[in-house]
Amino acid sequence: MRTLPRSVIVEHPVRLGYELCSDIQPAETTAAWKRFRVLVEPKQTTSLVVEEARREQASFAVTNITSDQVAVFVREKSIDKTVQEALEKVVAQKAVVAGLDSEKSDRDDEQQEIFDDQQRLRENMKSLKGSPEEKKLLERYTQQLDSQENRLEALRKQIQQLEAQKQTAETVLNKMIEDLTLDVKL
Repeated sequence: MRTLPRSVIVEHPVRLGYELCSDIQPAETTAAWKRFRVLVEPKQTTSLVVEEARREQASFAVTNITSDQVAVFVREKSIDKTVQEALEKVVAQKAVVAGLDSEKSDRDDEQQEIFDDQQRLRENMKSLKGSPEEKKLLERYTQQLDSQENRLEALRKQIQQLEAQKQTAETVLNKMIEDLTLDVKL
């Protein structure tokens, strides 16, 4: 005597926001359950794999994106090669802007140190009145002040150039972001 396969009903919960991804379709669906019919041969086991997925949405500001985030997008295959290249260019341009900003900050710091040192020299010059070494020290302080003034002038020019370069780099960055946004929205 031959036994016939048995029909087994497997209940799988309905989960809000999830959709079936596999070719297997439920025999019936209620508000709470998806019921799958599986035929099982006598003295056999079988398995039922129910694949589900849900859509996730994440927002990222292109202006705040980092190379690490781009790497994650690539690893997860959530962006295509064109978007990857565009984002990498944006990240590289952001690095250029940050580098120029850092250089400008360094020049500003050096300028402030010179201002502070000049204040100290001027105070020392005021306190030299009547000292036998006054003339020698005044010459030394004057030379030092002259040297510092030359350096300050060079720093002012460098700061102006860096600020102009930074503004140009930021304009390029903003244009890249705008172009990327337009390309992605289309």
